[in-house]
Amino acid sequence: ALRRQVGHVHIVDNGSEAESLHVLASLELEPDITVERLRENRGVGYALNRGVQRARDMGCSWLLTMDQDSIVDGSLIEAYRAAVAQHPGLVCLSPRIPARTRKKDALGGVVSYAINSGNLIHMSVFDRVGLYDEGFFIDGIDFDFSLRLRKAGFAIYRVASALMQHQLGDVVDGRQAVVQYYSQHSPMRRYYMSRNFMYMVERYLFLFPGFIAKLALSHMILLFLTGFMDPRPVAGYRAVARGIWDYALRRTGPYVENHK
Repeated sequence: ALRRQVGHVHIVDNGSEAESLHVLASLELEPDITVERLRENRGVGYALNRGVQRARDMGCSWLLTMDQDSIVDGSLIEAYRAAVAQHPGLVCLSPRIPARTRKKDALGGVVSYAINSGNLIHMSVFDRVGLYDEGFFIDGIDFDFSLRLRKAGFAIYRVASALMQHQLGDVVDGRQAVVQYYSQHSPMRRYYMSRNFMYMVERYLFLFPGFIAKLALSHMILLFLTGFMDPRPVAGYRAVARGIWDYALRRTGPYVENHK
């Protein structure tokens, strides 16, 4: 979906298994596709920063970041190009995800954050706000980067005609009002969600109180729904408690089962 829209695709592999490695080996034979194998899971932040470095080495002006669970529309980059032509000051653009976009947000415009997937960023932004926080490992990295970007005075712009399909967690059945707040994740993922949320509160409560308040509300609703909808609610709640405990101990990076 991307190869005909961008100048180069650089894939950072965070320790995939054999089936994915086979796919990557075949892709690597294609022109303008490169693969960087980390051989172990170094975290989303580290992988993103490797992509930033690669873009710098190639002299790129723009970087499109993507996760493995997203598929872009065939005209995504053209939509971004048109938006930049109309608003030359834009430096951070985000797509519209039809399945998750509320009616009032369907027209696009300035938004409070951008997820990693489908985020088009001008390379000059990294000189002002720095790289992605590798200490988060996974989860909350996009929120943290978005708020640092806003703190530096930049705007995040959603382009309504730039479409992307994105899967947040495992698919669950239920009413839209419930699915909007609940996504099924492993206990390990819930650990990172709770730990990194606490760091977000610490960093941005007084800078962006409205954003943090909405994030806190969504976390509380998620905690409530976990008890009814999660296949392993007790394990999930234990992971949340461990995440808060590790935040109190100022731990970052990957989860460690038994700290010395």
